[in-house]
Amino acid sequence: MRVLKWLNKNFEECLMVSILIAMTVIMGIQVCARYLFNYSLSWTEELTRYLFVWAGFISVSYCTVKCISIKIEQLVSRLSPRRKAFAKMINHTFEFSFFTYMIPFAWRYLQTSIASGQTSAACQMPMYVVQAAPFVCFLLVDFRVAQRWWIEMQRVRGRDR
Repeated sequence: MRVLKWLNKNFEECLMVSILIAMTVIMGIQVCARYLFNYSLSWTEELTRYLFVWAGFISVSYCTVKCISIKIEQLVSRLSPRRKAFAKMINHTFEFSFFTYMIPFAWRYLQTSIASGQTSAACQMPMYVVQAAPFVCFLLVDFRVAQRWWIEMQRVRGRDR
């Protein structure tokens, strides 16, 4: 149960750190190959770019978990804790609506990619692996926004966790 709580709190951060480590190692291999062996690897830049795309989409979910978003903090900071929670609920409702709206478009984008059978130039990996990022991450964001909404609802009701 502790592992699930920890994972719930740190899932996106672990993914992004893992991706950053992978990107660093891959680019380190490229630098070594280029300057030590005078040989350039064609797949390193492409793979790093795709990992960067995934990290970008995962970061949206990370920001949701940590409540980091663009907002008018001056206005919200003057509210009582319950009203602040209510304002956050309204914000989360808009976020949830937006990402729920985006999911079908991301799904169609992914389906188109799968149907095309396109592969990447250097790695020869299916492009749907990269193009699945919006769909997967929008689902994850919706889940995380629903969690945040529930937490704020408890605060509005006066049942702080």
